[in-house]
Amino acid sequence: MTISLTKTQLENIQKATRAGLKAFEKPEPMTLVEWADEHFYLSSESSYIEGRWKTLPFQKAMMNAIGHDDIVYVNIVKSARIGYSQMLRAALGYFTEHKSRNLLIFQATDGAAEGFMKTSVETMIRDVPAVKAMAPWYGKKHRDNTLILKRFSNGKLLHCVGGDAAKNYREKSVDVVLYDELAAFKPDIEKEGSPTFLGDKRIEGSVFPKSVRGSTPKVMETCQITKAASEAECFLKPFIPCPHCHEEQVLQWGGKEAHFGFKWVDDNPKTVQYLCEHCGTLGSQGDWQAQHEKIVWRCESTGCWTKNGIDYFDEDGERREAPESITFDRAWTAYSQFTTWRRIVTDFLKAKNDPSKLKTFVNTTLGEAWDDTEGEKVEPDHLYARREHYQAEVPVDSCVLTAAVDTQDDRLELEVTAWVSGEENYRICYERLYGDLSRSEIWDLLYKKLTRQFQSPSGALHDVKLAMLDSGGHFTDEVYAFCKKYGVRRFIPIKGHSQAGKPVVNFPRKRNDKGVYLTMVGTDTAKEIITSRFRIMTPGEGYSHWPVSEQFDETYFQQLTNERRKVVYRKGRKQIEWDAGGRRNEPFDTAVYNLAAIRLLQQHFGINLARYRKPDDDSDTPAPPPKKKRKTGKVHKPAGGWL
Repeated sequence: MTISLTKTQLENIQKATRAGLKAFEKPEPMTLVEWADEHFYLSSESSYIEGRWKTLPFQKAMMNAIGHDDIVYVNIVKSARIGYSQMLRAALGYFTEHKSRNLLIFQATDGAAEGFMKTSVETMIRDVPAVKAMAPWYGKKHRDNTLILKRFSNGKLLHCVGGDAAKNYREKSVDVVLYDELAAFKPDIEKEGSPTFLGDKRIEGSVFPKSVRGSTPKVMETCQITKAASEAECFLKPFIPCPHCHEEQVLQWGGKEAHFGFKWVDDNPKTVQYLCEHCGTLGSQGDWQAQHEKIVWRCESTGCWTKNGIDYFDEDGERREAPESITFDRAWTAYSQFTTWRRIVTDFLKAKNDPSKLKTFVNTTLGEAWDDTEGEKVEPDHLYARREHYQAEVPVDSCVLTAAVDTQDDRLELEVTAWVSGEENYRICYERLYGDLSRSEIWDLLYKKLTRQFQSPSGALHDVKLAMLDSGGHFTDEVYAFCKKYGVRRFIPIKGHSQAGKPVVNFPRKRNDKGVYLTMVGTDTAKEIITSRFRIMTPGEGYSHWPVSEQFDETYFQQLTNERRKVVYRKGRKQIEWDAGGRRNEPFDTAVYNLAAIRLLQQHFGINLARYRKPDDDSDTPAPPPKKKRKTGKVHKPAGGWL
């Protein structure tokens, strides 16, 4: 039996079939960047510029990581003006329309959540047709359209609530949880736990769980984004090639005292340029932004890297699985195309002398947490004002001299210190020896400086008992060769160990395979000791003296105090780290090495520092007799003993 259908009937059957199969239709997989570039729109209520969205090169890896199904935890430690709010709005549309996921957005408070729903979520639904098509209730009073919940035609939910009440973290099962401005959240929600601990419970049953945390950091001690970011498997920073030498680097703030970074003339923001840390060439904002397509996000500790946030590689360039947890760090305003470097410097000049304004600058422009321990920082002008007029090169007759050498690419920085009982110390000289460290001339000059004698008030001459030489950097072999040539137990190569709790000095039992006593120095421990001693205001045990001298000028003291203690979280544990922020700090390093030298003399070479007392010390212990002044003008070369 043959059934004859009219054209109209056939068309109706086809329409019904297409409608029935619609439920089984799956869109071609798209990344978040692809979806946003095709569908997303910048609404006038939430953007300075209204119009179609176009993902910038700097934003691509962060956005694609947010949309990556294999990455569960994404942390973005950011500054203002990088477009994060729009990236977040695009992600809401993407997860709702393209991936059909249930979402939960936390704002710091219920009031902030309502405001976000009105100005960001509802305008996104209105202006993105692909999402609006799934919201038949848009513009109407409806139970699926409230200020805390949106229910879409695909059955998926979007919750938006405040993060300051424990009840808001309960009775919700979602696929994606997003924390907006996490640093503004309380560290403990009504004594039930941290916001991320409570919120992430809501995604535990999902096939594709996702937790996105983004924020401008705030105060270091209580900053939730800093803590969350520290727990990540990989810490990715944006490395960008120099437009001149093409060496990769992470853009740093810079300033007058920094080796590299932002540089400007006097207080004129119009002159700002970026100084490359590798070739020392200045480049404009346009020069560097032309390199944005070449940005690579790298983790310095694991070697993991990515360009697009989709494909991940190890340090050898071999493809690897995407990490489960990831942090994008140093996403700060220098990379932004939404402001100018001139504006950044202008903001800094306005804020630099006002701590409250400077805090805002550090948080919102540099994208860094504000360290409240900054109040403990020793002020350089306080130390500069303590300088004294020495009666001689060495102001005390009974003392032990040590020397420290910091190795830089184009120079050696040398400091000699005299020590007496209680590790009270006198800085004697600070010199910078410029030259090619790959050639022998500068090392011969260093030997002459380290073997000269220093005169004390009685006319006695004093030798440097022990010198510590920094073997890090690019001239390790040259340092080793110097120590072997002139005395491996008088000239000691050192390597810093920046880990809390390490001893100031750890002298090896035997030489290494290069024939030298490579000694580890616990730099964090030494810096804690030195900084605390800078606050001692009365001469005596631990007190530091400096002479009135051109060598110890205001620049010296600024560099001596440039490093700051910072509270960070590593794998969820609070730690203290030292950071110079790219500023020069060689005098602080030489202070560390000299402390290591006097500790080494006491612990391994039989020096009893208690015997070396100032004339006004009340002690029955006799001081060693001073050496007689030599009549010859030649450099004295000590012989015998461990020297």
